[in-house]
Amino acid sequence: MKKLYFLSILLLASVANAQTNVGITGNVDGVYINELHYDNVGGDVGEFFEVAGPAGTDLSLYTVTLYNGSGNASYATYPLSGLIDNEGAGVGAIHVALAVNGFQNGSPDGIALSKTGSTDVQFLSYEGVMTAVGGPAAGLTSADILVSEDGTNAIGTSLEYDEGSMTWIAIADDTPGDFAQGAVLSTRSFSAIDGLKMYPNPLSGNVLNFSTTLNAELNVQIFDILGKQVVNSKVSNNTLNVSNLNAGVYIVKVTEEGKTATRKLVVR
Repeated sequence: MKKLYFLSILLLASVANAQTNVGITGNVDGVYINELHYDNVGGDVGEFFEVAGPAGTDLSLYTVTLYNGSGNASYATYPLSGLIDNEGAGVGAIHVALAVNGFQNGSPDGIALSKTGSTDVQFLSYEGVMTAVGGPAAGLTSADILVSEDGTNAIGTSLEYDEGSMTWIAIADDTPGDFAQGAVLSTRSFSAIDGLKMYPNPLSGNVLNFSTTLNAELNVQIFDILGKQVVNSKVSNNTLNVSNLNAGVYIVKVTEEGKTATRKLVVR
């Protein structure tokens, strides 16, 4: 019996070692933790977490597990369900509202996203680093998101993943259930460029054309739907070679003399 028990321990250890924490910039088959709120001034209200990913993704195989840094064990599990909606650019998000004080308040605590049949786990923590005991993140060390809520921030704030900088940031206007695209990919933070045109769109060739009223030099950045920058180029002749882009949906960020605008690009 002792030998069998020892063998079971070895098997569990080998399973844990096969897991990979994809960290802050990774995803679990395209899905990733995108926003959360766990603490605010007064009694905690409106606590939630959000996951984002490609529109149409079936979430029935995904689970979010919360970890308590005191003992590093899980204290809540949330099986996900439904399909991710399309909120523009072929991506979307779903949020799960938590009961009052549903999140532990850190120092540290963690949240893990896992999928049945996958060894990838996104294991994040706030207010420090921890190593999970048990559950889908067993044996994994967390990636600290390096921003936190200290109990003095206003109701309605949250922490979100900024796809442009690939870091977590604190924001003043939480967006549960709406794809929080961060400071770089969100159109809400940019002023328009006069007369900006980008064509053809959808694009089936290798050349993307631009025109503006000023006709000045442009800086063009292109991001895939998970926020990875795939193009960063100066454009002075109104054309950009994008032969390296695969078919899919992209976000194009265009800057001209201090003004910035974003456009969705579909490549066929």
